[in-house]
Amino acid sequence: MVAVVATSVLIAVLIAVSVVASYGFAWYSWARVDHPVSDRFALLMLTNGTWALFTLAGMLSPTDAIATRWSAPTAIISLLAVTAWFLFVVEYTGDSRWLPSLVERLVVGEVLVYAVLYVLNPADLVTVEYGVGHYGILRLPYEELGLLADGQLLYVYVLLGVSFVFLGRFFLRTRNLYRKQAGIILAVTLLVTLANAAFFAGITPHPRLDLTPIFYLVQTVGIGLALYRYDFLNVVPLAANTLLEEIDDPVFVVDQDGLIADRNPAAASYIEAGIDRPTLSDVTIDGLDTVLRPCDGGTTNLEVTTPHRDGDRLTTVVYDVRTTPISDRYDIVRGYTVVLRDVTDREAHKQALATQNERLEEFTGIVSHDLRNPLQVVDGKIELARQTGDLSHLDDASDAVDRMETMLEELLHLAREGQTIDEKAEVDLESACRAAWGVVGTETATLVVETDTTVVADGTRLRQVFENLFRNAVEHGGEDVTVTVGSFDGGFYVADDGPGIPEGARGDIFELGVTSESDGTGFGLAIVERIVEAHGWTIDYTDSEDGGARFEVTDLYPSVLTER
Repeated sequence: MVAVVATSVLIAVLIAVSVVASYGFAWYSWARVDHPVSDRFALLMLTNGTWALFTLAGMLSPTDAIATRWSAPTAIISLLAVTAWFLFVVEYTGDSRWLPSLVERLVVGEVLVYAVLYVLNPADLVTVEYGVGHYGILRLPYEELGLLADGQLLYVYVLLGVSFVFLGRFFLRTRNLYRKQAGIILAVTLLVTLANAAFFAGITPHPRLDLTPIFYLVQTVGIGLALYRYDFLNVVPLAANTLLEEIDDPVFVVDQDGLIADRNPAAASYIEAGIDRPTLSDVTIDGLDTVLRPCDGGTTNLEVTTPHRDGDRLTTVVYDVRTTPISDRYDIVRGYTVVLRDVTDREAHKQALATQNERLEEFTGIVSHDLRNPLQVVDGKIELARQTGDLSHLDDASDAVDRMETMLEELLHLAREGQTIDEKAEVDLESACRAAWGVVGTETATLVVETDTTVVADGTRLRQVFENLFRNAVEHGGEDVTVTVGSFDGGFYVADDGPGIPEGARGDIFELGVTSESDGTGFGLAIVERIVEAHGWTIDYTDSEDGGARFEVTDLYPSVLTER
């Protein structure tokens, strides 16, 4: 007897908790009236909570007569709860788009008509008699059903079956977040239905004890989990037609809070395993979350250049990023899709064509202008040798020919450096500097390397950059010059303690043919700039701390945003 009383008290407490939880979620959902699903979920929670409240009121009534009076409102509100469930499901699954609105009105109208018949109870077609059972401290009002009530009960289970078909179909055709949502809602509501079926089958601690309101607590908490954890009132199943499973490019569906609600198989490798609720900052593309922004309308196209690790190899990849807002059928923006397309090869090809065209123009200009002077010298000196018979003029002509050969070699070298660079990999700056110094350095000059930075580059071309910069330092700073290589945030520098470059001559130091040496070609720094730019970097000149020249290379690890 004590155990029965304790169990009855526990049942009353659980039903009371169910009432509070249902009304709490009803209030929360109704406060989010920006979407019809929230309204219908609130209605479902309200009817569930009221059913549990009426049941508790009957159970705790002071007399059997009062308990019996709660039977009619409890029965009617239970039917309203089933109707609210059906309306919620068709809206949540999107079946309301094809289901005629007349069907929903008929479902609501049917329960209202039955409520009137229940109150009138013509010829005892609804209820035959009322009674009250007892279990511990609880009074259990009940009623013997008539033929009309039996038919209504069959209709209720058919309506529940149809809603489960809708929800089950939605569960099977969705993935990831939406499948979790639908699975939770389906599971907890099946428990409620089974509890109600167990009552009518007499499989309860007391044949008159309906435990369905207790299982409302399970349903409320379960759907509440979907509400808070998966936020289906904010990110409803809108991406089914937007997200194409067959697309080869990575596709992410992002909600208004920046959480990745869904993704296609191609995007799975871009998110580290084990992250339960990933955001764009968890995507393995540096800077993607900073350059993207939610869009309320229209499609945005961006280009992002970023380092990307492929196994043990670090490369630079260019992505075309297409961001499209997702709006529901009520024109409310719920999130956006992000489609990534690797356009590294395309951009490299475009850059190569642009570079080739630029080099062709430069080459044409140099051939037509810079080579003309030594050709005129050769022509003039040969003519003088013919006229005077003085063969020393041929020495001057030979020097001019040597000058042209040097210029042609530099031009060919420049043309090669202007081509697309080879495959890039991680290169240790110190090793590249030492290798270049071995080619250029003198016995009296000094190299100081103050960096352990690693960059993504074509190693051969990077060594050429250092060779030309070191050669420039030695030629202009003297054979006892000290050259220092260091790094700073986002770049590295090459500095010397020579005389530097006069301020008035700094503007065109990277131009072809600009040199302060009488026997120089002016191609060295131009080649440096071409190689640096081919890597996507930037080079600038400034004074070193010792007053000499300092060349700074920046933008080594870009996350470049280009809006198109």
